Amino acid sequence: MKVILLQNIKGFGQIGDVKNVSDGYGRNFLLPRKMAKAANESSMKEVESLKAKRVIMIEAEKKNALEAVEKLKDIVIEFTRKATKTGKLFAGIGKDDIVKEIKKASGVQLQEEMIGHEEPIKHIGEHLVDLNLSPEVKIQIKVIVKSE
Repeated sequence: MKVILLQNIKGFGQIGDVKNVSDGYGRNFLLPRKMAKAANESSMKEVESLKAKRVIMIEAEKKNALEAVEKLKDIVIEFTRKATKTGKLFAGIGKDDIVKEIKKASGVQLQEEMIGHEEPIKHIGEHLVDLNLSPEVKIQIKVIVKSE
């Protein structure tokens, strides 16, 4: 079954892509959730408009990411947490904590998926955290963790 994607699906495709999927996946998952629609003669004409929409979205996302880079390039995030004598934190600092502090310090709203640090920060010290603002725009910020 051929479908046209109406949304970006991580690891599968982007808006406007024509994909060949199994009938069950198409009928039972993609079509009911309005993530895709069946590809036929009339819907194939819409592919070009969907691809143009995707290009506009990518440009807007890149512009927003570059504006965010200007606000975030010199930012240092500080956390003060309870820790053991060896410097291990009792509670790790996760992506949600980092997002909240960035919002508080710079006013830039990020999604947790943009944080490139998979594991929570569990030790005192300086840590470099990758931010993936868009596929082309990446930046590192410094996170300092101090003991109470």
